[in-house]
Order: sequence, then C-alpha cells, then structure tokens
Amino acid sequence: MRRFGLLLLAGLLGACTAPNLSLPTQTGQTDVKRRTDIRLELATAYFTGGQAEIALQELDRALELSPRRADVLGMRGLVLMQVGEIEAAGQSLRDALRIEPQNPALQNNMGWFLCQRGEFDKAMVYFEHALSTRSCASPEKALVNAGLCRMRQGQGAQAEAFLRRALEIEPMNLQAHAGLAQLAYDSADFTRARRHLLKIIESEQAVAENFLMAVLVERKRGDAAFEQSLLAQWRRRFPESPQLTPYLRGETDDK
Repeated sequence: MRRFGLLLLAGLLGACTAPNLSLPTQTGQTDVKRRTDIRLELATAYFTGGQAEIALQELDRALELSPRRADVLGMRGLVLMQVGEIEAAGQSLRDALRIEPQNPALQNNMGWFLCQRGEFDKAMVYFEHALSTRSCASPEKALVNAGLCRMRQGQGAQAEAFLRRALEIEPMNLQAHAGLAQLAYDSADFTRARRHLLKIIESEQAVAENFLMAVLVERKRGDAAFEQSLLAQWRRRFPESPQLTPYLRGETDDK
C-alpha cells in the first residue's frame, strides 16, 4: 500500500510552570528565567522554520542558563530527533522526565521518540500517561501521536479510534484528518479519504503529498474533472514538488 507524507507534527504540548522563587533571590532568578524563556522561544521559532541546527545552539545557551529546565530539555530532545541524533535525543528526554515525571508534554514527546524507534507498546504507555494526566492541556496532540504510532504498527482500527477522539476535541485537526485519509485510502474507501483530504486542502496548509493522494483518489473515483482541478491547485502551490513530474508522466505508483 502507498504511504503518503502527513502534516508535520509539532510534538510539544506546552511549557511547564516554573517553581516559585524565594524572595531574596527573586530578581536574579526572574532575570535568568526571562533570558531562558527568550532562548527557548527563539529555538522553537528556528525549529518550526526548519533551522534545527540553529535551534540546538539556542537550546544549549538556554541550558547554560538553566540546566534543570525540563521544557528546554524536552524541546532539545525533539530537535535532536529531527537531526537524527537519536541516542542524544533519548537522553535529553529522559533527563527532562527525571525533573518533571508527570509532565504530559514530556510524556507525549517520549512516546513519539519510542514510536520512531519501533517500540510501539512502550510508546503507548507514555501516550496513555499523558492523556490520563489532569494537567494535559492539549490532549488532541497526544491522541494524534498515539494514532499515528498505531498506524506505523499496522493497527488500523486502534489508530482510527485515537484519531477520531482527537477530532472530537479539535474538529479541524489537520494531522488527524491526514491520518484518517491514509487509513481510508489503504482500505480503498476513497469517498471517505476524499472527505478528509478536502479538509486539509481547503485549509491552505496542505503539503505536496496531500495533493498527490487527493488526485489519486479522484482518479480511482473516476472524477476526471475534479482530478484536474486538484492538479491545477497542486501545480500552482507546489510547482517544484518532486512528486509532480512523475505524476504528470504517468509514472506514479498508486497500487
């Protein structure tokens, strides 16, 4: 079955509340916290902008200021995963969890880390812990990650259940729609796949492979006019898409 790229996962559920500062050292510690927060914000901006190496530099500076900031260590783990430093990523996430073991954002991130390593059942333990924590401010993110992890494992029914739970909380969660579109495509339910894909494409946040799946769906549905309409949007929005030329040449493997 064809595997399509899904929307990029942010992975981070949110920062944690800093501990109360004692009165005699409040001014100094507040300044350190402010400077650490700035470094973390810069790192997050660089990471989401695709500049992972610069993000790592900012995170290292943040850790020089605040070595025991769990949110900084957690973010560092995500960035290290992105650049392929797997062992270092795992160590950073474990260090963060030692500081804040009940932090649902960190539990979610550790779950995603383990999923990338193929340790699916261990990953699900962390996702479930994140979802059972009352302070979990964004459960839909853990639900999406759990669903995508089950997809990687080949557990389609469980994956669909998690992704649908995410949509109950956030009906326009595009990552959940992308995952459900993939599951529907794999089961040859092209009408349902179309429904989820249109949510993504209409949001203006689609990636090129969402368009590839969408035009293949319309080809299988026999709607040539809509296939050409989607193709025109794809060519306009992603003219240099590496998937586009093979599709136009009829070389796309849509089995």
